[in-house]
Amino acid sequence: MRGLAAALVLLLVSSANALAVGDPASIAIVDAPRPQTMWGYAPGTRTIAAGTWVTWSNAGQDAHTVTALDGSFDSGDLDPSDGFSWYFDQLGSYEYVCSLHPWMTGEIVVADTAEPPAPSDETPSAESLVEVGQEVGGVFQAG
Repeated sequence: MRGLAAALVLLLVSSANALAVGDPASIAIVDAPRPQTMWGYAPGTRTIAAGTWVTWSNAGQDAHTVTALDGSFDSGDLDPSDGFSWYFDQLGSYEYVCSLHPWMTGEIVVADTAEPPAPSDETPSAESLVEVGQEVGGVFQAG
């Protein structure tokens, strides 16, 4: 009976470790009021730990997509206020694009350990990015 109990405890501990995940990560999709060439993902590149859910939220005024260049994920059209989540469990670099606006590009880097979060992990609005200036989709937008 003790052997069965010990095996059950070991199984539970192993299962708990297998289900451990990184903190969820958020990426905003921003567009107007900037010129179209300044639209993008904020942040443009995000480093996360394996086992992390990433959620993209369309904070813009037009439809956008989150489409992996390697075909591993595709959000389909995301209307304003829509979101899309994907679970990253394999190390590597995942480049993606908005298939409706191909100049909008981003990258997820899945590493052994994630970068520490920025001082504020809030999803920025398009207005706040325009006011303070921030890199969006690899392009710096001054405030």
